[in-house]
Amino acid sequence: MAGSTFAVKRMVCDHVHLVGSIDHVDVGNKQCCCAVRVLSTNTPLTWKTRKKHRSKVVAGEKRKAVSDEVSELKVKRRAQQIDAEALSASADDFSDQTEKLQKLPLLAKANGMQRAAREKANQVKALNQLIDNKLLELENCL
Repeated sequence: MAGSTFAVKRMVCDHVHLVGSIDHVDVGNKQCCCAVRVLSTNTPLTWKTRKKHRSKVVAGEKRKAVSDEVSELKVKRRAQQIDAEALSASADDFSDQTEKLQKLPLLAKANGMQRAAREKANQVKALNQLIDNKLLELENCL
């Protein structure tokens, strides 16, 4: 279709140049009229298909961007969960050592680690909410 459209455009343009101007074009020329008719029917169709294709490409790119962002957030969430679990485990160890050895500095460390673990847990909750929002946005892109 694109090749025939190009050929028709070329034929019409050559004919206009051959006769000198648009005013000298013979509208009774059947071949030229048929070529113009084909050109006028094909061009809007081509525009529509190009527009549909562009909209599909843009939607696909948007879906991919949101999907990539969700994947990155999931990786980040998993890292935060691992950190929170490690901090909580370390805090428990320090608490146990505090009970056995009766050393208050270990208790302070344990409390600090528990606080950090709670902050990490809150960050994980925020990431979960953000991931849920992005998944909803991804569903709306479809």
